[in-house]
Amino acid sequence: MPDAVTFGEAMLRLSPPGSLRLEQVRTLEVWPAGAELNVAVGLARLGTNARWVSRLPATPLGRIVLEHARAAGVDTSEVLEGDGRLGLYFVEVAEPPRAASALYDRAGSAFATLDPEELDWPRVLAGARAFHVSGITAALGPGCARATADALAAARAAGCHTSYDLNLRRRLGPPGEWRVRAEAVAGSVETLLCSAGDAADVFGLHGEPAEIAARLRALLGVARVVLSSREESGGRMRRTSVCADGDGTLASTSPPFRIVDPVGSGDAFSAGFIHGLLTDGVARGLELGGAMAALKQSVAGDAPLVRPGELELVLAGAPAGMSR
Repeated sequence: MPDAVTFGEAMLRLSPPGSLRLEQVRTLEVWPAGAELNVAVGLARLGTNARWVSRLPATPLGRIVLEHARAAGVDTSEVLEGDGRLGLYFVEVAEPPRAASALYDRAGSAFATLDPEELDWPRVLAGARAFHVSGITAALGPGCARATADALAAARAAGCHTSYDLNLRRRLGPPGEWRVRAEAVAGSVETLLCSAGDAADVFGLHGEPAEIAARLRALLGVARVVLSSREESGGRMRRTSVCADGDGTLASTSPPFRIVDPVGSGDAFSAGFIHGLLTDGVARGLELGGAMAALKQSVAGDAPLVRPGELELVLAGAPAGMSR
């Protein structure tokens, strides 16, 4: 039985090697991708039994994603097979002053056309302690929005901890639509995960992180808001995370890191936070989320291929160097 269940679309990410531009290359690196898939992989790597629910085409590209999930130890027994295609997206990884960029090609995917009636959520969630989804899933179409709402409601009814990562993607719709969808499911959400930038863009909230988290919690009526953002300090990055809930506010700062790949750090944070929350509460969730996100930034690709021992070494302040 799974401890945690995630629900969302997977794609293939295609990236030029190194810092090349798409127009320069004839060879692309291929990485399985998808917010909720990344969270499931991160949870499984940390030792939480994770089930990923999705819909994939019965094609070689769909099988790449399926085998990636299975290789990470993720339960794929509830991945449906459907018509359509696998979504793609192209990422240019860049050094300043050039920004990293993403180009999406996901319309008409097998997941986006799913029928919510295909999913028996009480059965899928049986025995689970946590359910996680993101705003991306709800933005992919009416069927996906309904399936997201149904899943969150069923998870709450089953006594699961429910988490919803706002995860604004402007190419899927303007910020106002993301607010409407978040408000629509807020009654079934226990923890809202959000960046400071998304809180500003979607809800118009500005100020100190603790203040923003508390105001967003009151605005949506959720039990807990976790606000997490990257900041530069002394030539390195740190992730500062704040949690506002009924007990007040907690804050945590990640170990310093440099960015090898900018994609997937928020998903890594979600995985670390959920694992820590389930095992030892909110403070541990913030601590593991920050360390998980920091380590993910050192790994190419979307998935947080991190080992538990690495987290503890980083949290203990172990210096970087060769592990022998």
